Amino acid sequence: MRKRFVHKSAASLAALALSVALFAVLSPTAYADGGDPPDFLIVDDGSSGGEDIENAGNTSMDIPSSGITLISKEHVAYITGSENVFAPNENLTRAQTAQMLYRLLSKTVPITKTFTDVPDGIWYADAANTLGSLGVLRPGKTTFQPDDEVTRAEFVRCVAQFFPLREDAEQFADVPADSPDGPYLLSARAWGWLAGFEDGTVRPEQPVTRAEAVALLNRALGRSPDKDYIDRAHPVFYWDISPDNWYYYDVVEASTSHEHTGNVVTEQWTSHSPADTGISTGFHHWDGWLYYFDSEKNDVVRSASVGNFDFNEKGRFTSGSSELDQLLHNIYIKQTRDSMTQEEKLRALYVYTRDSFTYLRRPSYEFGVLDFMQTDALDMLKTGYGNCYSYAAVFWYLSRWNGYDSRIINGTVGQRKSPHSWVEITFDGKSYIFDTELEMAYIKKGEQINMYKWTGAGFNYIK
Repeated sequence: MRKRFVHKSAASLAALALSVALFAVLSPTAYADGGDPPDFLIVDDGSSGGEDIENAGNTSMDIPSSGITLISKEHVAYITGSENVFAPNENLTRAQTAQMLYRLLSKTVPITKTFTDVPDGIWYADAANTLGSLGVLRPGKTTFQPDDEVTRAEFVRCVAQFFPLREDAEQFADVPADSPDGPYLLSARAWGWLAGFEDGTVRPEQPVTRAEAVALLNRALGRSPDKDYIDRAHPVFYWDISPDNWYYYDVVEASTSHEHTGNVVTEQWTSHSPADTGISTGFHHWDGWLYYFDSEKNDVVRSASVGNFDFNEKGRFTSGSSELDQLLHNIYIKQTRDSMTQEEKLRALYVYTRDSFTYLRRPSYEFGVLDFMQTDALDMLKTGYGNCYSYAAVFWYLSRWNGYDSRIINGTVGQRKSPHSWVEITFDGKSYIFDTELEMAYIKKGEQINMYKWTGAGFNYIK
């Protein structure tokens, strides 16, 4: 799931300007995913947008420089993800840009230009050649360079060419007078959907992320997500976005075909075209995190529990500690492979716990007490030292991270009934013991006793 994302489809859309301060000096992943949009993406009340550019007048200043407009009535999907992944923070490529805009065109365009590096039949071929024929992308060039990341200036220039050009604004401070992108940046600012930064700059050579691109297009074209409908219906699902991301509702708006009423300020969805995720109800791993997908709701469980598993606002299984969650996630990523079966992963996590730490004698807990797991697991993962409670806590969390409804036990072991902790997991109706600390101790003595998935016979485990 860490391969580079390639956009494969898109479709059409509508209207015009909505004030937005776009793009920041920050790198694409430098801002937090949750909460409000970053400072450079501030949306006003919509009073400057929502005009019907498709039905603009016939004067010369009403004619876009491309000679064609974008669809302004239907709200259809113009971008999608791949394998239920949207990749919001990846930089937009030129091929993806072409495909997005191609699906927004209001009429068919004759192909009068092709590029030497665009093979016939490739997914972006029609889009690249059409946008090239319009002079919107790579004018005067023989190559398209589809994998190049699109800069801020290039993306704004592409979008601005579908609107009548305007000059009634002040140019950005860092746009040279002779810049070929200057007229389009100026026009975008005049329309009110490109505001730049407080210092008067726009940083034209910085890249554009996929999330930033859909946010800009939604605002410029008058599309406003109906959050209540989206929260209720969950029309589309991606593993890598959640409602606490600033771009979540914009991505759903852009990637879901839907009927609506109202305007840019009061848009209300009335229906949508559902997308089949192909994901079954149950536990699933993505990018090292454990989720529970509910196919009837078309979303993962968020801020709730399924049985003995707790899930946070992003839908990820959680120990209750974000610090511990990150440590467990890192271990799971490093110790397992997608090609492993669930039980092969369990074995790998058991061996990791058994072999990675040093025993440190500590006071025992009262028989049956089970409030130590988070503290002891975090302490051992940070220091490298722990006792039987620490070993059991770490493996308990890791086994649950792997989707097993494991149980941690605080009891006694041996004829002397020594205080001890271990993990148990049920397979085919039978409970088995997993004792990482005791097996480690026997290995230190030079004895080989396999305490992975065993019955505990002869060791007098009492719980």
